[in-house]
Amino acid sequence: MTDTAVTAPATPDSVQPATRGTVRTELYGAVAHVVLDRPDTLNSITPDMFYDLVEAGQALAADESIRAIVLRGEGRGFCAGLDMGQFERIVAGNMAGEPLDIPGNASALAQQAVEIWSQVPVPVIAALHGPALGGGFQFALGADIRISAPDTKLSAMEVIWGIIPDMMGTQLLPRLIGPSKAKRLIFTADTISGEQGLEWGIVDELADDPRAAAHALAERIAGMSRSALVWSKRLVDMADTASLREGLAAEQQALSELRGTDEQKAAVEKRMGELAARKAAKAQA
Repeated sequence: MTDTAVTAPATPDSVQPATRGTVRTELYGAVAHVVLDRPDTLNSITPDMFYDLVEAGQALAADESIRAIVLRGEGRGFCAGLDMGQFERIVAGNMAGEPLDIPGNASALAQQAVEIWSQVPVPVIAALHGPALGGGFQFALGADIRISAPDTKLSAMEVIWGIIPDMMGTQLLPRLIGPSKAKRLIFTADTISGEQGLEWGIVDELADDPRAAAHALAERIAGMSRSALVWSKRLVDMADTASLREGLAAEQQALSELRGTDEQKAAVEKRMGELAARKAAKAQA
């Protein structure tokens, strides 16, 4: 469990609402928070939210000043899943908005709102509290790291409604916890706690204040070389689909592009300074 002394971030440097008003982006130096912003409905999902998430993700992907992102929900929960008003559309067989003409593997707008976080080149940390259900659970699966409150409610509950986790859930969940556990969670629509999510490998860390813990981790990550972060995320993501030969070749390509650059030299200088300061502090102790 993360130290409860971790504090939430101060006032953001700037706030940018997305076009449809369901998501906002807060900037804290090199860290961005993407905030699901329908707190009166526990951030329940509408097609507008899908569009807004893709918009926010694309803007951050293009911003080279950003080195880490926190994905979180405003109010009492992360995201309670699909807005109840949308079920009439599902029964009628209609899609949740038209897919956007953007790069990626996803063919549906709802999938694009999850896949965008793998397309953002820097690390994305989901901060989970309250309900993270259905589509909200799948939003969290799209992040690189998940930090949860112990009592967060996690569920891939779509089978209750006669559908399946269609926002990349059937593909991302098995990669985290293996096919048998993923099938059990999907088949039963069970709701598990953040604590059980940690045991199963869905959640990476528990914190009393996941927003503060996620921000602290993002700040730590943002202190690293951005180019090294981008390559590290790309290489680890490749491991799911690339052959070992392809992965090893990509490692060497990354190293050749990073080595000797001004950014890499600055990273070495920073680290050497930290080690010198640590040595001096020990000598004085």
